[in-house]
Amino acid sequence: MNEPAWSSAVGAADWIAPRLRPFDAFQVTSVVPAGFEAYARVLHPAEEPGTGERLVRWAEVAGWSGQPLRPDTQFHSIALPPVRPSQPAPWASQGPRQGSLYPPDAAVLASLARNWTTTPERCWFCVWDGYGWPAVPLTAPGQSAQPLPDPIPAGVRSGPRVRLPNREYLLYTGPAEDVTAPALLGEDQTANLWWPDDQAWCVASEIDLGWSYIGGPAGLIEQVLADERIEALPVSPDDPVSRVEDWVDAWAQVATEQLMAAGTATISTSRGTIRATLRRPSWPGSGWLETSSSGDNGVGGGSRTRLSRRSDAELRAEICLYLTWQLIDLVGS
Repeated sequence: MNEPAWSSAVGAADWIAPRLRPFDAFQVTSVVPAGFEAYARVLHPAEEPGTGERLVRWAEVAGWSGQPLRPDTQFHSIALPPVRPSQPAPWASQGPRQGSLYPPDAAVLASLARNWTTTPERCWFCVWDGYGWPAVPLTAPGQSAQPLPDPIPAGVRSGPRVRLPNREYLLYTGPAEDVTAPALLGEDQTANLWWPDDQAWCVASEIDLGWSYIGGPAGLIEQVLADERIEALPVSPDDPVSRVEDWVDAWAQVATEQLMAAGTATISTSRGTIRATLRRPSWPGSGWLETSSSGDNGVGGGSRTRLSRRSDAELRAEICLYLTWQLIDLVGS
């Protein structure tokens, strides 16, 4: 594996933005460019060696929960079932890593995709600039903290970015296999967006998603879906990026009504518990929603969200949305 060959040739990405749907449309082609013959969704493992004891794929989680693994399945669809399964959950961590392919999966994807481009040795890779990898203090025994050298060259750090809706990226170039090059900088990170110079295909790992999208020739997508070394599902370009299962929505709705009526609610789920307290906004002051969560994975937390004065219908909608995401967070989705 080579270190990233950083580049300032950000014009190589100019073709992408015109082929993206608006970010708030929340469709596949809001993340990866439209116009390809076919698309697939590569699922990041529920648990990776190094963060857990072994590799856990979504199919194993679906088998545990008894929920189907459909093309539009979200991780919470299989990890937060309506009824608690009789067996312990097969994964222990916070669920799939967001914004990065599992490096061995990225290597498989690169080995397949390189055969579907005329420029396999000249590809472009974007890395979200929010990771930063700034110089980190290093403390040796008996010594004061010393900064590590910044792994990003100064000219790149201060240079031009690939600018796409809602995201900015650093750029590097190399053969298809260099998708894993950022892993040398820390935390096994892979490129967030990568494509060959002839634009025959494109892979996108949006920083907030536990899967990656690939668009390209139909033959490539067929190979991706058939390869047993990775886990992938077919998608259409206009498929929604996210969805909420009916039972999760019902939990949130019932708790919202309890909060509106009594000011407190407890949501007991198949993977943990959320307790909530509401102070309704009143003129001229604001109110708040306070929650605490305790998940079966040992992860818990709490937060307080400020609420402004508004109609009851608007307040219900805001509270329900917030509780929904708190529920999904129980499984790290």
